[in-house]
Amino acid sequence: MKYLDAFQLALSRNRRLLTVIAVAFFSVLILTTVVAYLILLSYPDFGKTLQSALAGAGDYMAIPPPYTNGLYRFIFLNNIAHFWNPVRLWVWIPLIGAFELGYELILNAVVIGGVAAFVSLTKGPLYTVEGLVPHGVIEIPAFILEFTGLARWHVTTTRALASRLSDRPVDRPLLKEGVKDAVVLSLLSLVLFAIAAYIETFITPHLLGR
Repeated sequence: MKYLDAFQLALSRNRRLLTVIAVAFFSVLILTTVVAYLILLSYPDFGKTLQSALAGAGDYMAIPPPYTNGLYRFIFLNNIAHFWNPVRLWVWIPLIGAFELGYELILNAVVIGGVAAFVSLTKGPLYTVEGLVPHGVIEIPAFILEFTGLARWHVTTTRALASRLSDRPVDRPLLKEGVKDAVVLSLLSLVLFAIAAYIETFITPHLLGR
């Protein structure tokens, strides 16, 4: 119950921030889906070229087969790499990392929207729903929670740094509360990423008849 209360409190305190980030994410996602769909519909040869390129990239990356722990690790680590990859940990640096956060939000929304449009045109709407929705309904909230946790981190640490640079006392209770919320939201996103990866590995292939 203690952990559940912590999650609920963090979500309640950051409701407005969650809403802003969710609106921004879905706006970019919907716009990208529509634009990509129109482009692929207008230029069929481009879609075929893209399909061939993606097939070649899949062979090069040696993606593990469905129903394996290897694929589960591949999907899970790929999703959290945007925030926990040692190479990209600078996203946590106060103020500076906020620019990376905005880039990651746009990048993920564009990728998901582009994939939805591409799969819909090449495989059909039903395949898109079965292939993307089951894990997407969990994976997308996981991204939004992680973005919100990082945004809370940047707001909190930047406020504290501004106070120090202005020779004003740092509001320590507010600092601790903000850091706690950032950690709680990030941990919750990790749990959702793990669940989404499990669905994509062991359930989605079954729905697609693989």
